[in-house]
Amino acid sequence: MDIQKFQDHINDGYKCEGDALVLGGAMFDDDNVLSDGKIKVPVKMLNRHGLISGATGTGKTKTIQLIAEEMASNSISVLVMDLKGDLSGLATAGDSNSGIESRHEKIGIPYNSEKFNAELFSLSDEPGARLRATVLE
Repeated sequence: MDIQKFQDHINDGYKCEGDALVLGGAMFDDDNVLSDGKIKVPVKMLNRHGLISGATGTGKTKTIQLIAEEMASNSISVLVMDLKGDLSGLATAGDSNSGIESRHEKIGIPYNSEKFNAELFSLSDEPGARLRATVLE
């Protein structure tokens, strides 16, 4: 498949009517990132069940983080159960670096480091609003 057919395939496959969240850009191979091939999900589909699975290091947490950030940026309330604390960084703005800037330039999506309103709850003595429940609750 040539690069133009691939880009057309991506654009046809992720065509959306109405509001959509942009999750990233498509890569044809290591050297060809398509700035015009955007991966999108319709906002109206976000009230459905979903599953993100994969081996360690394949980007599951980053995908959840990106979806939560995009939803929050579009004034959609988000509740994330984060037992390991991987997503607590949403509550503070990130730092940019040359790798991030280069990647965003290639995919044609500006990098905007943003702090999101977040309330952290805790079942233990860890920092956050103490969440209390009985076994019966």
